[in-house]
Amino acid sequence: MEAEKKRRQDVLKRLFSITLSLATRNLAFRGSSQSLYEQDNGNFLKEVELLAEFDSVTERHVAKIKDEASRTHYLAQQTQNEIIEIVSSQTVRTIVAKIQEVKYYAIILDCTPDISHKEQMSLVVRIVELVPKPDIKEYFLGFMNVVETTGLNLSNVVLEKLRELGISFEDCRGQAYDNGANMKGKRQGVQASLLQLNSRAVFVPCAAHTMNLVISDAAKSSMDANGYFGYLQRLFCFSDAQK
Repeated sequence: MEAEKKRRQDVLKRLFSITLSLATRNLAFRGSSQSLYEQDNGNFLKEVELLAEFDSVTERHVAKIKDEASRTHYLAQQTQNEIIEIVSSQTVRTIVAKIQEVKYYAIILDCTPDISHKEQMSLVVRIVELVPKPDIKEYFLGFMNVVETTGLNLSNVVLEKLRELGISFEDCRGQAYDNGANMKGKRQGVQASLLQLNSRAVFVPCAAHTMNLVISDAAKSSMDANGYFGYLQRLFCFSDAQK
């Protein structure tokens, strides 16, 4: 019993290492096939196959799977997702601990629809790490599903996420968003709503988006540019609607 327990632990350690390796390099896990030693079965299973050539633990585990001697093989999609979730949760906890250690931070938000047209907001935190030397770091803390994109609702979503992570908003010293009316609005924008709760969370608009708006306004002064970009917009809407 103890030997089998140890074997499973050793297998899981290797699967976690594979997960970390793929995630660190931003590589996709799955392919069109979900079986070992099949073409296009994805990076995760291909890494398992490669490891089995040189590692005795993985070799025996793969042999058990091929002989159907083991029903629990830890290679299914669900298990891959569970491992990714565990790694993600631990990574977030590590980041939160760093934020709490340095105390002060700034938040960076941006919204974009995914392929299913659901609006998502990304949360990035910027801090200054002091060890071994002062260094500015930015950490991604996840996507949040957004039902309404009003300034009030977006600010509530952010505050709820920070509470969930155990990060005090009172220690926030900066906000960085684009120049959308719902983000930078002086009365009902996200920055205004958050400033009412914390006057030290200074808003800094996105310089790149500001330049884009300058170019956009300049293009509107030309009839040819208006027609060209209007045609591109209609073409995009048409092609996007076919999905």
